[in-house]
Amino acid sequence: MGEQAVALSKAVKYSSAGTCEFLVDSQRNFYFLEMNTRLQVEHPITELITGVDIVREMINVASGCPLSLKQEDIGINGWAVECRVYAEDPVRFLPSIGYLSTYKEPLNAPGLENVRVDTGIVEGSTISMFYDPMISKLVTHGETRDEALATMAKALDHYCIQGVNHNIPVLRDIITQPRFVSGDITTNFIPEVYPDGFKGRVLSEGEKDELVAAACYMHISREDTAKQFLNQER
Repeated sequence: MGEQAVALSKAVKYSSAGTCEFLVDSQRNFYFLEMNTRLQVEHPITELITGVDIVREMINVASGCPLSLKQEDIGINGWAVECRVYAEDPVRFLPSIGYLSTYKEPLNAPGLENVRVDTGIVEGSTISMFYDPMISKLVTHGETRDEALATMAKALDHYCIQGVNHNIPVLRDIITQPRFVSGDITTNFIPEVYPDGFKGRVLSEGEKDELVAAACYMHISREDTAKQFLNQER
């Protein structure tokens, strides 16, 4: 696929960052889909596993500078996973517009490393009906695919977004699906795994008990705090 992408670019005398897309079948035959004459949304994946700043190279090429490296200089280090975090209803997959009252990225969460967030919004931003409702691109890196997925699950758990609906619940569910974790993925993954649509996370009895216990603890803790006023009990 890499050779075909380079051959295509040379044939049309293309000189910039570009993305060729292919489909691959179960026999590892591949088929050309399209070429985007720009970076793709998934370019952080390539940057994390190669260490190449593609945006910098693109800008330098546009200004007439040569590439700062050759193909043989580029290796592949580990695995990376990207989730597109959207302001949308995770059940109906419809955009959600409104005021982003709380927005906290999982970059500084305890024990989380190799996490990258590309975004153009901040807390207080408005998600408009006039633009794509993407909130961010959340990317994780690991030495293995399982490590990158485990980090992604933790990062999604530490993301805090309020004010609009978001698709983190369905992203979190997908990346922990046994079929997804094993790599058994096709273009029919969603209709096959969620034939009736995504209905939200179904908790086991043990998980329900843990959730209730945590909620009770938080309630009692807040009630206890509310009784204190300038270190004096009411």
